[in-house]
Amino acid sequence: MSTPEAVRSPREKSLILLEAALGAASLGSGTLLALRPDGAFLHSGPSVLRNTPFHSWRMPGLLLASGFGGGYLLAAFLQLRRHRCARAAGMAAGSALVALEAWEAVWIEYQPLVALYAAAGGTVAVLAWKG
Repeated sequence: MSTPEAVRSPREKSLILLEAALGAASLGSGTLLALRPDGAFLHSGPSVLRNTPFHSWRMPGLLLASGFGGGYLLAAFLQLRRHRCARAAGMAAGSALVALEAWEAVWIEYQPLVALYAAAGGTVAVLAWKG
């Protein structure tokens, strides 16, 4: 039988699941973008990147896979372990995703997924903040 401190609240379970899902999605998507830098994965050519410092999807894919994929998976792992840095990692990951989606909406193009991912990032930040 588990001790009371081992029991996870619904908020904590939701946070871990959301962080892990966002991490896995970012890692997978970023890897596919890096492997297909012509934009075929997104059905969006490199011309969409004209207002950015990028000329292909390779570097954005690598940044997505490592920064967001790795960051969210690390945040989920820390939360799973109840590490003292879990709260800060979750808040940072969530806030970074909101900022990325805002930048993407302004500099690349707005798509409904931008709002969905920004909401997911905001949810992670709030759940982590509430600790």
